[in-house]
Amino acid sequence: MTRHQWPTTARMGAFSALLLCLLQAACGADATIAGPCDLAACDDGLACTNDGCAKDGSCIHTARTGACDDGNACTNGDSCQGTVCAGATTDCNDAFSCTQDACDKAKGCVHIAGDATACEDGNLCTDDKCDPAAGCVHAPNAATCTDGSLCTLNDACSGGTCLPGATTVACDDKNPCTDDACAPATGACSHLANKAACDDGNPCTIGDACAAAACSAPLDCTCAVAAGQKLPAEDCDTPGDDNCNGIVNDVAVCGASVYKFSSAPECGAVCYYDEGHNVAINGPGGAANNAGFDTFAIGDLFDGVRGVDDWAANLGKGAGAEWVAWTAPLQILTVQFAKPRDVALVHLGLNNKKDGSVSQPPEVQIRLSVDGVKWSALASFKVGETQPAIPAGKRGDIALTFPTQTARFVEIRFLTPGSWTFVDEIDFD
Repeated sequence: MTRHQWPTTARMGAFSALLLCLLQAACGADATIAGPCDLAACDDGLACTNDGCAKDGSCIHTARTGACDDGNACTNGDSCQGTVCAGATTDCNDAFSCTQDACDKAKGCVHIAGDATACEDGNLCTDDKCDPAAGCVHAPNAATCTDGSLCTLNDACSGGTCLPGATTVACDDKNPCTDDACAPATGACSHLANKAACDDGNPCTIGDACAAAACSAPLDCTCAVAAGQKLPAEDCDTPGDDNCNGIVNDVAVCGASVYKFSSAPECGAVCYYDEGHNVAINGPGGAANNAGFDTFAIGDLFDGVRGVDDWAANLGKGAGAEWVAWTAPLQILTVQFAKPRDVALVHLGLNNKKDGSVSQPPEVQIRLSVDGVKWSALASFKVGETQPAIPAGKRGDIALTFPTQTARFVEIRFLTPGSWTFVDEIDFD
């Protein structure tokens, strides 16, 4: 607002009469001037009024419109509302949950960092804090931590993540015949026997392979004797002549393995039953009546002699001396070892010559027991599914494998409805 000051009396001098005349002319010939108007005195200090003088020299104040400044940093969009300058309240909420938001009339919005617990992200690998300008900040750290596995050691944070340490629980037992592992939940080591190829260090063994967590292989007796090697003792858990005495699983060392059947073999024109088994029960000539099938006895199924492609062939022990035949839908052969041993494989010698309805059994089931009372679950093997079929007209072996178990009894179930099954040899490993 521009202020005008009237000249003082001392300055008026010769101009007083002229000024009076001019005022009278501006206000009208008949106007009465009470005295000069002091515009400075009329300034009401309000941004939203126009200040001026009335004819009578008094002050007048009229409202104005438009933008103004109310002097408060906590308002925005100030404008004249009547004679008052006012604006909308400034929203100081910065949307950060950890800050306390306020407004200072002189400074405007103010954001104060609050308690850092509001920024806790549950990650041990970050340092959490509240930044007034950015809100919650989660800075990666290098603290020690655990990655959730007890198999890793010296875990540490990197990039906001817990990484496993460079060292782990030492589970390697230095045995190539075991698969070593560590359980993350407990940190405990396990050493499971495998069937990997290995080297037992003996040039006189052939086909070295892992079995029962040890490297073993059949011994080449000719090689071992020629090399002057100290021959090992008989190992009753393998189907080989370990001590090179010409006898597999020597009964004198291992004790005899005996077996029995759940029912008597059937006869056709010729009875193809296990003569040796029945003779052992009934004496010479007693085999003809098939008695004694349900009693454990020594027979020919463990003598190491395989049959031929003709199930009716005479192998030098009498017709079918080593064969077992039956037509029952289910026949069970139970083997009893002289003492408990590890078993992981059963070899069955079978004939699949269709003459006389002789065939490989479509299914074989096996279960094991230590005491003959409590048995393991049945392991089932099906021809064409879990086992390859023996070609028609041929004799062959099938290998039935399962996790190693300690047993004294092995029960072999043959499910052969409508045909005969002939078994001419059994090996265990």
